Amino acid sequence: MAPYYDHQVGRFEPPALPDHHAIILARARRARAQATSDLFRGLKVVAGRIATFFCHAGYGAAKLPPPGGYQGMRRT
Repeated sequence: MAPYYDHQVGRFEPPALPDHHAIILARARRARAQATSDLFRGLKVVAGRIATFFCHAGYGAAKLPPPGGYQGMRRT
């Protein structure tokens, strides 16, 4: 990389090298944020499916017979 003219100091300066520690920390923060986002997205999907299951369970569920009033079919 060639030197460039730095207008703040009024002279040619060598380019500043990136701080590797800051780059690694930024990548770690970005990865953690992505993982957290994926986790919450998965929890949202699971919660929606559980709610849908309980919502639909009442529509197709068999009604329970009254207690003691139904004996069922017996083979003799």
